[in-house]
Parts: sequence; structure tokens; C-alpha cells
Amino acid sequence: MGKYRVIYEVEEIRGTCPIYKIGDKIVIDPKFPTEIINLKESTAVCLRVLDNIDFNLIYAAAPDNVVEHLGVKTGECRIACPMPGPPYTPCGYVIFRVKREGVE
Repeated sequence: MGKYRVIYEVEEIRGTCPIYKIGDKIVIDPKFPTEIINLKESTAVCLRVLDNIDFNLIYAAAPDNVVEHLGVKTGECRIACPMPGPPYTPCGYVIFRVKREGVE
């Protein structure tokens, strides 16, 4: 099984977000036997995004055919912050593009 880093990049914000702007990233690196958030390459880590962290485990460890299926042959997927925005929360709805890169 290959080793992959997973990159979450802010693609769209519907409303406002006090943490992120478009282009901000969260980088998760493999560190056998687990994964770590690369704080040097990550802009910020909102705990709401970590609600989707189990998705990272699939992207980091799944075979290529599974990732291609999830990413519709592009190798990228989208996930969204669970904060729905107004009128339910004061935050906006942040959409992240998720991709993975092989590491040695």
C-alpha cells in the first residue's frame, strides 16, 4: 500500500467564515502507523473540519481504484464544513477540495 498525504483546500465559502479564506489548506501527512496534521503547511485547523476526518483515512489508505471512484477519475473530492450557515449558525458553509499526493 502506498503512502499519501491528503490536502484539504478551501474552494468555496458560502457566507462568511472567521477561520478560512479561499485557497487556505490543511495538510495531513502519513506518519506510520498514523497520520499527523502538518502545522507548517496548514493555514489553520478548525475543529468542525475534523468532523470529516474519517474521510481522510479512506483517502490516505484506499487503493487507487477506490479513490478514482470517489473522485470521479480526477483524484479529487469535495467535502463541506458541517456548519450550515445562517439562519442556523453565524458561520458560512465552507467547501473543501480534497486530493492526495504520493510521498516517499
